[in-house]
Amino acid sequence: MVKMITIHPLFWMTIGLSILTGRFREMLLLFLVVLIHELGHAGAARFLGWRINEIVLLPFGGVAVVDEHGNRPLKEELIVILAGPLQHVWMMGVGATLHYMGIWNDMFDLFMLHNVMILLFNLLPIWPLDGGKLLFLLYSLRLPFKSAHKMMLYSSLFCFSLLIILTAILFPFHLNLWMVIVFLSVSQFKEWKHHPYIYFRFLLERYSKSFNGKKQVVTIAPDMRLNDLLATFSRGKHYHILIQDLNIETDEHFLLEAYFKKNQIACAVGTLFR
Repeated sequence: MVKMITIHPLFWMTIGLSILTGRFREMLLLFLVVLIHELGHAGAARFLGWRINEIVLLPFGGVAVVDEHGNRPLKEELIVILAGPLQHVWMMGVGATLHYMGIWNDMFDLFMLHNVMILLFNLLPIWPLDGGKLLFLLYSLRLPFKSAHKMMLYSSLFCFSLLIILTAILFPFHLNLWMVIVFLSVSQFKEWKHHPYIYFRFLLERYSKSFNGKKQVVTIAPDMRLNDLLATFSRGKHYHILIQDLNIETDEHFLLEAYFKKNQIACAVGTLFR
């Protein structure tokens, strides 16, 4: 797992600044807290059989890059997301115990501060923070994947705008915070830009791999377009389609094959059976 860990350039810059300003020990403590946070995500993902591509460490947290594209059970995703923030609970518990036993005093206050800051910041509903992922999960309970992702992006952008305004008012000269905002800006832009590709990957994984979600029967008119139908697919559900008038029931895999293999993207679903 160590080979998967990458330190983001922003974190290297923060480490460099800490050396120049004589605060390397504080930065080392922050690095340790961030690392344990991300190992929580990675450990939960590996326990559930997910494929982990990379763990990127940032000054305020990190990103565990996994090779899963929205077709895992929602409960599994919730466990993986919460596994990071929960690391701070036991870290603060152990730290407080050692402190009150008189074993650990040096840098205890800073250790607790780092934990609280990283925990709370990561729970902000902004992509790609843990709070942003929880928001996406929440929308996915009610909306199809494509719509849930788009709604998450709108909500995330709104909250991110508030963060920028509050930072400009309350912490206008906080260099680290502005570095984080730059990173979040790039992440938001990439997620918006890749929205069609993320949706495409969601469908492709359902087509290329066995997917056993909760069975959902959907009744449609035969003239409904295939791409419009696929846009209604949600996470955690496996669809069976009942086509009115033709009295035909088919599995989603047949439709995904028409979409990917036969390139029948915008055809009426009923024409696939004539």
